Amino acid sequence: MSKKKRIFSFDFKKQVVRELETGVCGLAEAARRYELSPSLIQIWRNKARDGALIDRPSTREKALEKENRALKEQVGELYMRVDALKKTAGYARRLKSANSSVITGLNWEQSRKDAK
Repeated sequence: MSKKKRIFSFDFKKQVVRELETGVCGLAEAARRYELSPSLIQIWRNKARDGALIDRPSTREKALEKENRALKEQVGELYMRVDALKKTAGYARRLKSANSSVITGLNWEQSRKDAK
């Protein structure tokens, strides 16, 4: 039966390395305490010394960021649509409130002559 792969947080890794560096416990003691292999702790220690032990977003966080970006784009598109509809509605209101007569000032004289 295979062991389930454990995933350790950045803070946990940093804590274990800090305990080793400050001398709170030795490598073998930390391995026993946290039920880790000494080689794994040594890898974390080397990465911390090289500055490679960094907090990277998990795949779940990456997926959430991607979804967030897509939703923001969708909100922006919907905002533009609503704005366009408001402008169209305002234009339609102005046209409706304006004089809707077919006779304008240009052809007023001609229409008066026909009425006589």
